[in-house]
Amino acid sequence: MFKITNVQQPTISLKSLSIDKDDSDKKKVNTQAATITISDAAKNKYIESLKFKVTNKDDTIGNQFQKFYEKYNSTEAIEQRRLEQLEKEQAYNRLEDEFNLGVKGEFPENTLHHTIKEALEGKVANASLYAAELASAIRSSISMSDKNAEERAAYREMALKQAEYIAENYFDNEQEAISFMNEINKYYENDVLREKGYVVIDNSDLEPLKNYSSRISNDDVSFYTLAKRYMDADYFERFINGEGNPAESAKFLMQLKNNKEKYSEEIIDEFELNKQKVEEQIAATKSMFESFVWENGLVTGTMQEQPSYLVEILNWNKNMLNLFN
Repeated sequence: MFKITNVQQPTISLKSLSIDKDDSDKKKVNTQAATITISDAAKNKYIESLKFKVTNKDDTIGNQFQKFYEKYNSTEAIEQRRLEQLEKEQAYNRLEDEFNLGVKGEFPENTLHHTIKEALEGKVANASLYAAELASAIRSSISMSDKNAEERAAYREMALKQAEYIAENYFDNEQEAISFMNEINKYYENDVLREKGYVVIDNSDLEPLKNYSSRISNDDVSFYTLAKRYMDADYFERFINGEGNPAESAKFLMQLKNNKEKYSEEIIDEFELNKQKVEEQIAATKSMFESFVWENGLVTGTMQEQPSYLVEILNWNKNMLNLFN
């Protein structure tokens, strides 16, 4: 990390880093040790170099560069680069990375990750990696927001199938296997509720509630949901940041008074439609998995044409099972 500071004198100095192999204290690199000192004149010259100067029609290179700069920093180009980066990150498979297979981590207690890691320590090559992957698939509505509901359902079902296989084949103590599956099923059921549109907090005594409601409104549509949906977007942002004004707030309250029943029905209908769609997707996914031919926890045959995303999930299942000793 470089730190730029201003000084009045026109000098530039660079403090370099050095590590003495014989001195263990010096092996700890201090990221604050590297410092560049630059004069005001040099800094201003640098800033000026970033600014576009007025070009004339004969300045071909200047005009071309300016067009390139504007195109490169356009909203469309920035979004395209973001999507490309996301695609690269998704292509990375930590289950096939030899270096990552040797990296182990710790998880907070009272989490699914910790439960899986503790239960499988000594049974699998890297319990923390396995726990991270299995927990991610079980809680796919949270960890796989980039995928659609159908894909998330498939990952969730595959993770459940694998957990059942592991409990049956890798636990010597029947009670430990039962306790393991009880935890897996609890998180699985919570995630299905999230997918349907409920607010669920794991490991708490709080009952799930519909995401359009609140814990004190008895399933009525909350004011926050109505405001977020029907209030002017710009004013809603100012409103929740405490920057609202009486006139605009009064206007929305009158709008809400005249349309609350209609607005509430629209939101509830949308929730129920999504819930029904998710239930159908989960049922179809379960049916698909039941049609597979299984051998030693792996799918060895399918009875019909399968969706393209299934190849990725089958590979994930195989790589996960390969971690077992």
